[in-house]
Amino acid sequence: LAYRPALDGEANLALVVYLLLQDRVDAALKAFARIDPAQVAERVPYDYLKAYLAFSQSDPKSARRIAREYRDYPVPRRRNLFGEVLAQCDQIEGDAAAAVDPENRDQTQTALAATQPAFDFAVEDGEIRLDYQNLKSVAVNLYRMDLELLFSRTPFLMDVSDQFSIVRPNATETVELAAGKTARTIAIPKEFTSANTMVEIVAGGLRKAKPYYPHDLTVQVIEAYGQLQVVQSKTRKPLPAVYVKVYARQTDGKVVFFKDGYTDLRGRFDYASTSASDVQGVERFAILVLSDEAGAVVREAVPPTR
Repeated sequence: LAYRPALDGEANLALVVYLLLQDRVDAALKAFARIDPAQVAERVPYDYLKAYLAFSQSDPKSARRIAREYRDYPVPRRRNLFGEVLAQCDQIEGDAAAAVDPENRDQTQTALAATQPAFDFAVEDGEIRLDYQNLKSVAVNLYRMDLELLFSRTPFLMDVSDQFSIVRPNATETVELAAGKTARTIAIPKEFTSANTMVEIVAGGLRKAKPYYPHDLTVQVIEAYGQLQVVQSKTRKPLPAVYVKVYARQTDGKVVFFKDGYTDLRGRFDYASTSASDVQGVERFAILVLSDEAGAVVREAVPPTR
């Protein structure tokens, strides 16, 4: 195409395909806008690309309008392509997608996935934000956590959800989910909003757990000097007398206790130096910052260069 004085409709159509194969969607949209449909020998590829690109412009209604014209197209392969466009439009609107071509593995897998129960969630600011499909209810289990104990056991592996699988929860609640919806916000009970808590959700044969660490701490780690500063997030005031516990992972893979102590009046703490140890041989630090009033956070840092 570079040797042509100008690109006709067919050439631009080929260019759009190559740009899409490279995930260069913006450039593909610009190239497609230059195409005059009257200059295209065959209208079907043009209409399919137009419907395809409509999804990139968050315009499934246009994609559906184009695809409907080919619902009864006599060539099965092309009819199925537009049928898949219609199926994706249905899925975007919340309906389960049906496989257009039963011999197409990708379409069949997509259709089956749309009928399976699934969920994910995030915990923040005292709320559980749940996203789900094909579920009528979920069980929410809450476990209080001793964060310092868990940190001391696995300072570099703070995914401790498996440690609660055989423990009875401190509280449990069954939450009904509205039909036709895919999202729900669940308030964490007041007695847990200020406590380090493992939140577990069980539904549809699935189990997921995520930790909730409520805190009002901002921890600035200055790795070049092996120091950190703790301030209150809302007021930005330094927090003195905040407990800090440090573990070190050595270059041989061994994890050892390194030091602990409290922040000074400036909210500062030197985590990388001790009278008995040196950072030589340390690959990484795991740092627990724990305040009785402001909560707790865990950070990791590399040792300063000496």
